[in-house]
Amino acid sequence: MDFAETEEQRLIRDSVSQLADDYDREYWKTCIDEKRFPEEYWDDLARDGWLGVTIPEEYGGAGLGMLEMAMVIEELTRGGGQSGIIFVLTPVFGGISVERHGSAEQKERILPAIADGEMRFCMGLTEAGAGTNTLQIDTTGEKEGDEYVISGQKMWISGVENADEMLLVARTSEYDPTNPTHGMSLFLVPEPADQDAITLTPLEVEVPWFETQYQVDIDGLRVHEDRILGGEDGGLYLLWDCLNTERIAGAASGVGGGLRAIDLAVEYANDRSVFGQPIGGHQAIQHPLAEAYADLLSAREVTYKAAWKWDEGEDAGLEANVAKLQASEAATYAADRAIQTHGGSGFSADYEVFDIWQNSRLLQTVPVTNEMVKNYLGEHELGLPRSY
Repeated sequence: MDFAETEEQRLIRDSVSQLADDYDREYWKTCIDEKRFPEEYWDDLARDGWLGVTIPEEYGGAGLGMLEMAMVIEELTRGGGQSGIIFVLTPVFGGISVERHGSAEQKERILPAIADGEMRFCMGLTEAGAGTNTLQIDTTGEKEGDEYVISGQKMWISGVENADEMLLVARTSEYDPTNPTHGMSLFLVPEPADQDAITLTPLEVEVPWFETQYQVDIDGLRVHEDRILGGEDGGLYLLWDCLNTERIAGAASGVGGGLRAIDLAVEYANDRSVFGQPIGGHQAIQHPLAEAYADLLSAREVTYKAAWKWDEGEDAGLEANVAKLQASEAATYAADRAIQTHGGSGFSADYEVFDIWQNSRLLQTVPVTNEMVKNYLGEHELGLPRSY
């Protein structure tokens, strides 16, 4: 296994970096303040083929791998954009899940539309009463003829207002403690914000995103059986397959955001002079930034390894979880040190580093808490007793 970048991957980095440079902080601040989807940015991602980076060529994509997607996300986030949200919701939840588990009709309908930027996804999984314990979700889908009638409530759902499809998780068979992973199904719900059976309640959060978080109440939603992804009652295994790529994408976003924080801190430390020299010449400033940079490079390596193993068809669960853990903590530390480098200015709205810290800190909690990642490592890798 050699992570020396190919010429194609270097070109990907350069091209993506140039695209990100076209969208400065004011652009993103406007989208965040107005809760406006970054249409122009999205259109450019589609135009240059980045939304379809892992979609097979026969469906209009680039036919590349998760490794290349991780590089794209990293470079876009390092450029200041919120690509982590965009890529997790649509190219991952939409593109990868449908490409790997969809029917021929679903692939023909969805994959070209994602690659062209014509379709956006959201994910309906989290519930207040279940949290990380997905097996205990209360949303149910009962079969009536050739339809399922779905009812339940989802929490902290991003991007519903912009989604053309929702990948919705519901229980289609009663929970059986002797076979706990059985009974989950994944549904492709069209135009979720326009469904009469769906009510959206905005949730206030402090993290600076362009998208709104919602409580999603579902009461008697009818979905045709041909909109099940992969088959009835087998959705949990499909979901786990998808969640590994979510963790890789989140890790890549964390690495990119952390590197941006370092870039901004270095720029400020070179420009700001105190006691007769640039503050970057003082070890109290320089060493923490160097340490943070080293941590980010280590997180990047395990992220790439996770993506490479996934592309090779190997079990990437260990690496995906470690990448998520390491990247979220390294990014938060880097942003913290960037704030400290800026001194009082680090808390000013005129500078970006506090926003980066908020986004990086969130990664320690989503898409899965770091505590649950450590539980996984302790039990499945170290052979310790189950701790929860």
